[in-house]
Amino acid sequence: MYTVQCEIPESLADELEALLCENVRSSWSLHQDKVGQPFKLKGFFEEDGEAETAYAELRADCKTLPENPEFGSIEDREWKEAYKAFIKPWDHKGLHWVPAWQRETYVVPADEVAVYLDAGLAFGTGSHETTRLMARRLIDFRAEKGNAFSSQNIIDAGCGSGILAISAQKLGAHHLYGFDRDPEAIRVSNENIVFNDLPANSIPFEEGGIEQCLGNRTADLILANIQADVLKIHAESFIESTNKDGTLALSGILARELDEVRECFDAIAKAQWDAFKIDTRTDGEWSDLVLFRK
Repeated sequence: MYTVQCEIPESLADELEALLCENVRSSWSLHQDKVGQPFKLKGFFEEDGEAETAYAELRADCKTLPENPEFGSIEDREWKEAYKAFIKPWDHKGLHWVPAWQRETYVVPADEVAVYLDAGLAFGTGSHETTRLMARRLIDFRAEKGNAFSSQNIIDAGCGSGILAISAQKLGAHHLYGFDRDPEAIRVSNENIVFNDLPANSIPFEEGGIEQCLGNRTADLILANIQADVLKIHAESFIESTNKDGTLALSGILARELDEVRECFDAIAKAQWDAFKIDTRTDGEWSDLVLFRK
């Protein structure tokens, strides 16, 4: 196993994290040991040349990365343990996200549900703040709808590894749909359905972009964990696809981008909806934006 790593300043961390979040599976990790210390970027690869090529490609997209990172190699066993250090169980109000290697040892309380995930060093493991922000909104929506939750139409836009749609099904939702422009995301999402002991293809995951996959679809809850610039471009489509008395939950938004995204969606919602309210939450450097249509 080959590695490439370097330190980056905190000022570059947001840009780089947003770039890495575009991939459902990623060979890269980004972390900070303590607040105020430099961030560390590290990649794991099967071949030495693959590490060099991947870093060159990443630097082409993020030109302020150091020119000369540190290349090295580690034993497979060491890599596996390093990987596990980044992925920890997470739970919120009865929903548990559990790494695959803890499936046999993690205790799920009675009447609560677990989603088991192993998507490599990936955005789709649920370890990212934007995914957790959406999970909290999903749980809030379930509490609001009560017994009607199972009949609600839910769309997971930019589904990644399918974690949000699978969580919704585990919580009792029956009418689900997910899409992502990345074919790897669709493959991983379908694998995760089976891995979680759910019927194969019980959630329709489709490869495609927002315009194609939203189309004439509408939903009672839309969970869109997508980059802020993409959300703004397709704001009208998201607004049009939200049913009356529905919820549009958006994430993938850096806290410093929130006001701009809010202004965009607020203006379009005012033009198309009779009444609505907006709420936001922040987790670390990231925020969500939720519109409740009334």
